[in-house]
Order: sequence, then structure tokens, then C-alpha cells
Amino acid sequence: MSRTITISRKCETCYRTIKRSFNCHSENHFSINSHSNNKKRITSFKRNIHNQPEPPRDLCGDDYSVLKASSLQHRFKNWQHLRNNKLTASTFGSAIGFWPQRRVQLWLEKIGAIEPFAGNLATCWSNINEEAALERYKLITRNSVAFPQFQVLDRCEAGESDEWLAASADGVVEKLVKKVVENKVYGLPSRGVLEVKCPYFGGVKSNAYPWKRLPLYCMPQAQGLMEILDRDWMDFYVWTLNGSSLFRLYRDAEYWSTMKFALYDFWWNHVQPARAVYANSSIDNPLVELSHLKPGPRHELCSYIEFESKRLVDDSELVVREINWKRQDD
Repeated sequence: MSRTITISRKCETCYRTIKRSFNCHSENHFSINSHSNNKKRITSFKRNIHNQPEPPRDLCGDDYSVLKASSLQHRFKNWQHLRNNKLTASTFGSAIGFWPQRRVQLWLEKIGAIEPFAGNLATCWSNINEEAALERYKLITRNSVAFPQFQVLDRCEAGESDEWLAASADGVVEKLVKKVVENKVYGLPSRGVLEVKCPYFGGVKSNAYPWKRLPLYCMPQAQGLMEILDRDWMDFYVWTLNGSSLFRLYRDAEYWSTMKFALYDFWWNHVQPARAVYANSSIDNPLVELSHLKPGPRHELCSYIEFESKRLVDDSELVVREINWKRQDD
């Protein structure tokens, strides 16, 4: 039985936008409610990292925003309350400055001045298609996938805890790799992490083709996931309506060490002191009143980390690319 999303008629733009964006789904997925009470505006919409146009802010319903409907949420990764006091892998690129405006926005979120990012059409699209993507990945690789809980980096260096860093992986992969030693074959365990992306492409199906190359902005999250989950490699799987791509990445200790330095600066020199002041003071405009603690648009190491991201992208392996679910030779 299909789930129903109730969309208020009072917001025709909202209804048309959502329905058009999910045009690959049944007409029965949508029902119209002609009675509307108070509209609830989404205040946490910002441009997403793919530079898609900002979605309408008046996505409204009788009792809740349509983007908060249970059928559009991730089926098991509902850990927003755990993320609030952590810097998570999905935000590492923003914290460094890969998207300059997003760095200050993330700072405002973490000090409690604005609501955390609640999602948009692109994240809803990813949530409803991730299960199909996982099944396709398992079919291609024959790997079994386990689903880990929210993971905190439980490690101490130089007497300081790293529990302010965390991640939520799409899956972890355990498999045996055959290795020949002195003419004997051994099955050695190989431990990887899985990241699944279902790009939205602005809702345009004709543009929805799998990547030939990983974007640089994926690397901070990928390396962060491998480090926090203590995995040696990653399968980075990209699923679209017209095919998919599978990339293999490997953990890089030097990259992580450099990135962690930039993350440490963002968290301990900007977020934590500003959060303490904001929580204990009456502040109307943190951008002005806390300007001495506000981070710049880019960390001084951002350009170097981008350069190193390109190196790791160049070193990554395109294992499989399929168009219309047929493998490509190139």
C-alpha cells in the first residue's frame, strides 16, 4: 500500500513543485487536502551543495511541513538530536570552507542561533530512493551490508578526546579477500564503509546520469567516514534513474591529519566559545555581536585540502558504471 503525503491546496506552488519532482512515482502517492489552517514556513532552507535553485519556502501542510512527512524521512538514520553537539562527516566540507557561505551558516547552526538544516527536495529524493540504491549495490557487488548506529570518534590524542567528531554511514561492508601465502589460500577480512548518493539533478530525469568522476567536495565526508568508523576503504555508490556508478576510495592518514587541523580550529576556536557566550547572553544579531568569533568564509588550509582532494579523486577507481542498467566498458 502506498503512503500518502497530504499537501495543502492553499500552497499551489508547493503542490506542483513536489508532485513534479516525484514524477516517477504513482499518482496515488499524493492526495489533496482542501482545508488549511496556519501555514508553517520552513526557515532553514538554504541552497544545497549542488548549487540547485533554492526550493520554495512555503512548503506547507495542515499539521507539518511536507518535507517532514515520515514517508520522506530516512528509514533508520533519524539522529538529528545526536548531531547537534557534534561536527559530523557530512558537514566537514562546509566547516573547512568548500562552500564559503555555508561555513558561516554552519557556525550559526552549531552555536544555536538558527535551526539546523532540516532537508530539501534533494534530501527527500535521496531518502526515498536509498533502499533501491542499496539493493542495486548488493546485486552488483554481492556484498552484504550492515547498518551501523551513529558513530562518535572514540579516541584520545595528546590527552584530548575526539568525541566532538561523529558520522553516520549508509552501511559497512565485511568481506573476505583471498590471499596466497606459501602456496596456501587464506580468506582475510576486509573492512569497508559504504556511502550512497542519489543525486537529484533538479528533478530533471534527462539529466540524471551517473557520475564518471567524483566531485572534489565528496572527499572530506568520505575520508571522515573512513577515519571515524576505522575502515580502510570505501565503496562510494551513485544511483540515478538512468544508471549507477561505483567508485572505490582508500583511507589517507595524511589527508585526515590536515583536515582535522582545520576542523579543530572551526570547532574549538569559533563554535565552542561562541556557543558559550550565546547561551548565556541576550544576543539579537550574532553575526555582529559575535563577529570576533565568527569564522571566515574559508579556512587557510582550504585550498590545500581541495588540492589534496583532487589527488585522491584522481587515485580513486571507477569500478562499475552502468547506463540504463547496462555496464559500460569505458
